[in-house]
Amino acid sequence: MSLEVKVRQYKPRDLEQVLSLVRELETELTEKFKDVKIKSKVEDYRHRYLKPRNKYKIFVALVKDKVVGYLMGYPSLGAPEIDNMYDMLPISANWTPPEFYLQITFVSKPYRNQGISKALHRKIIDYAKKQGHKEVYACIAKWNLPELKVIQSLKFRRKDLGYRYRLSLKFENRKND
Repeated sequence: MSLEVKVRQYKPRDLEQVLSLVRELETELTEKFKDVKIKSKVEDYRHRYLKPRNKYKIFVALVKDKVVGYLMGYPSLGAPEIDNMYDMLPISANWTPPEFYLQITFVSKPYRNQGISKALHRKIIDYAKKQGHKEVYACIAKWNLPELKVIQSLKFRRKDLGYRYRLSLKFENRKND
Protein backbone atom coordinates (compact mmCIF):
# COMPACT_ATOMS: atom_id res chain seq x y z
CA MET A 1 0.00 0.00 0.00
CA SER A 2 1.50 3.33 -1.03
CA LEU A 3 0.91 6.55 0.86
CA GLU A 4 -1.00 9.42 -0.66
CA VAL A 5 1.39 12.33 -0.18
CA LYS A 6 0.66 15.96 -0.93
CA VAL A 7 3.56 18.43 -1.19
CA ARG A 8 2.91 22.15 -0.99
CA GLN A 9 4.50 25.37 0.25
CA TYR A 10 4.56 25.92 3.99
CA LYS A 11 1.65 27.88 5.48
CA PRO A 12 1.61 29.59 8.91
CA ARG A 13 -0.91 27.01 10.15
CA ASP A 14 1.83 24.36 9.72
CA LEU A 15 4.05 26.01 12.36
CA GLU A 16 3.53 23.65 15.30
CA GLN A 17 3.75 20.53 13.14
CA VAL A 18 7.02 21.67 11.56
CA LEU A 19 8.42 22.56 15.00
CA SER A 20 7.49 19.07 16.16
CA LEU A 21 9.54 17.66 13.27
CA VAL A 22 12.48 19.91 14.23
CA ARG A 23 12.32 18.45 17.77
CA GLU A 24 12.28 14.94 16.29
CA LEU A 25 15.33 15.79 14.16
CA GLU A 26 17.18 17.17 17.19
CA THR A 27 16.41 14.00 19.18
CA GLU A 28 17.80 11.85 16.35
CA LEU A 29 20.96 13.95 16.12
CA THR A 30 21.46 13.74 19.90
CA GLU A 31 21.20 9.94 19.69
CA LYS A 32 23.52 9.74 16.67
CA PHE A 33 26.18 12.08 18.07
CA LYS A 34 26.23 11.21 21.76
CA ASP A 35 29.37 13.22 22.57
CA VAL A 36 28.12 16.40 20.88
CA LYS A 37 25.76 18.88 22.52
CA ILE A 38 23.06 19.71 20.00
CA LYS A 39 21.85 23.32 20.30
CA SER A 40 18.12 23.52 19.75
CA LYS A 41 17.04 25.39 16.65
CA VAL A 42 13.31 25.39 17.48
CA GLU A 43 13.35 29.10 18.26
CA ASP A 44 15.39 29.82 15.11
CA TYR A 45 12.69 28.07 13.10
CA ARG A 46 9.91 29.90 14.95
CA HIS A 47 11.42 33.40 14.72
CA ARG A 48 13.60 33.23 11.63
CA TYR A 49 12.97 30.46 9.10
CA LEU A 50 9.19 30.22 9.42
CA LYS A 51 8.49 33.96 9.53
CA PRO A 52 6.48 35.30 6.60
CA ARG A 53 8.21 37.31 3.87
CA ASN A 54 11.78 36.19 4.37
CA LYS A 55 14.19 34.52 1.97
CA TYR A 56 13.46 30.95 3.12
CA LYS A 57 11.17 28.77 1.04
CA ILE A 58 9.77 25.75 2.80
CA PHE A 59 7.77 22.93 1.33
CA VAL A 60 5.92 20.42 3.49
CA ALA A 61 4.81 16.86 2.81
CA LEU A 62 1.41 15.89 4.15
CA VAL A 63 -0.18 12.52 4.69
CA LYS A 64 -3.87 12.85 5.63
CA ASP A 65 -3.35 16.54 6.54
CA LYS A 66 -0.45 15.69 8.87
CA VAL A 67 2.91 17.33 8.12
CA VAL A 68 5.36 14.41 7.96
CA GLY A 69 8.34 16.12 6.32
CA TYR A 70 9.76 19.40 5.13
CA LEU A 71 12.46 20.81 2.88
CA MET A 72 13.85 24.31 3.31
CA GLY A 73 15.94 26.28 0.84
CA TYR A 74 16.60 29.81 -0.32
CA PRO A 75 17.98 31.93 -3.18
CA SER A 76 21.75 31.87 -2.87
CA LEU A 77 24.70 34.00 -3.80
CA GLY A 78 26.74 30.81 -4.08
CA ALA A 79 28.14 30.06 -0.62
CA PRO A 80 26.05 29.08 2.44
CA GLU A 81 28.63 30.71 4.69
CA ILE A 82 27.90 34.10 3.08
CA ASP A 83 24.17 33.54 2.65
CA ASN A 84 23.73 32.70 6.35
CA MET A 85 24.90 36.18 7.30
CA TYR A 86 21.80 37.70 5.73
CA ASP A 87 18.12 36.92 6.27
CA MET A 88 17.15 39.20 3.44
CA LEU A 89 19.30 38.98 0.35
CA PRO A 90 20.24 42.40 -1.07
CA ILE A 91 18.53 41.88 -4.41
CA SER A 92 16.29 43.96 -6.59
CA ALA A 93 12.92 42.77 -7.84
CA ASN A 94 14.25 42.27 -11.38
CA TRP A 95 17.27 40.12 -10.48
CA THR A 96 17.29 36.46 -9.50
CA PRO A 97 20.34 35.10 -7.66
CA PRO A 98 22.00 32.43 -9.79
CA GLU A 99 21.62 29.56 -7.34
CA PHE A 100 19.06 28.07 -4.98
CA TYR A 101 20.44 26.33 -1.90
CA LEU A 102 18.74 23.31 -0.34
CA GLN A 103 19.45 23.83 3.35
CA ILE A 104 17.70 20.95 5.09
CA THR A 105 15.33 18.09 4.49
CA PHE A 106 13.67 16.02 7.17
CA VAL A 107 11.06 13.26 7.06
CA SER A 108 9.60 11.75 10.22
CA LYS A 109 10.95 8.25 10.85
CA PRO A 110 7.68 6.31 10.32
CA TYR A 111 7.32 7.88 6.86
CA ARG A 112 10.82 7.28 5.50
CA ASN A 113 11.68 5.15 2.48
CA GLN A 114 8.32 5.89 0.87
CA GLY A 115 9.34 8.55 -1.67
CA ILE A 116 8.45 11.56 0.49
CA SER A 117 11.92 13.12 0.45
CA LYS A 118 12.13 12.69 -3.31
CA ALA A 119 8.69 14.30 -3.73
CA LEU A 120 9.80 17.28 -1.60
CA HIS A 121 12.98 17.65 -3.66
CA ARG A 122 11.12 17.49 -6.96
CA LYS A 123 8.70 20.19 -5.81
CA ILE A 124 11.38 22.61 -4.64
CA ILE A 125 13.52 21.96 -7.74
CA ASP A 126 10.51 22.81 -9.91
CA TYR A 127 9.92 25.94 -7.81
CA ALA A 128 13.56 27.07 -8.16
CA LYS A 129 13.54 26.47 -11.90
CA LYS A 130 10.32 28.48 -12.33
CA GLN A 131 11.83 31.33 -10.31
CA GLY A 132 14.67 31.55 -12.84
CA HIS A 133 17.59 30.13 -10.87
CA LYS A 134 20.25 28.48 -13.01
CA GLU A 135 21.23 25.86 -10.42
CA VAL A 136 20.02 24.09 -7.29
CA TYR A 137 22.65 22.81 -4.89
CA ALA A 138 23.11 21.22 -1.49
CA CYS A 139 26.08 20.51 0.77
CA ILE A 140 25.61 17.16 2.46
CA ALA A 141 27.76 15.39 5.04
CA LYS A 142 29.21 12.12 3.80
CA TRP A 143 27.59 10.22 6.68
CA ASN A 144 24.10 11.29 5.53
CA LEU A 145 23.66 8.36 3.17
CA PRO A 146 19.84 8.52 2.86
CA GLU A 147 19.93 12.15 1.71
CA LEU A 148 22.85 11.49 -0.64
CA LYS A 149 20.89 8.62 -2.20
CA VAL A 150 17.84 10.83 -2.84
CA ILE A 151 19.86 13.73 -4.26
CA GLN A 152 21.93 11.52 -6.52
CA SER A 153 18.78 9.78 -7.82
CA LEU A 154 17.68 13.20 -9.08
CA LYS A 155 20.82 13.53 -11.24
CA PHE A 156 22.72 16.04 -9.11
CA ARG A 157 26.47 16.15 -9.86
CA ARG A 158 28.72 15.48 -6.88
CA LYS A 159 31.90 17.32 -5.91
CA ASP A 160 33.97 16.06 -2.97
CA LEU A 161 34.67 18.80 -0.41
CA GLY A 162 36.40 16.60 2.17
CA TYR A 163 33.91 15.78 4.91
CA ARG A 164 30.90 16.65 2.75
CA TYR A 165 29.77 16.79 -0.86
CA ARG A 166 28.44 19.69 -2.88
CA LEU A 167 25.72 18.34 -5.12
CA SER A 168 24.52 20.51 -8.01
CA LEU A 169 21.73 20.36 -10.53
CA LYS A 170 22.05 22.91 -13.34
CA PHE A 171 19.11 24.07 -15.45
CA GLU A 172 19.27 24.71 -19.17
CA ASN A 173 17.04 27.79 -19.29
CA ARG A 174 17.22 30.88 -17.10
CA LYS A 175 14.80 33.82 -17.21
CA ASN A 176 17.18 36.60 -16.01
CA ASP A 177 20.35 36.15 -18.08
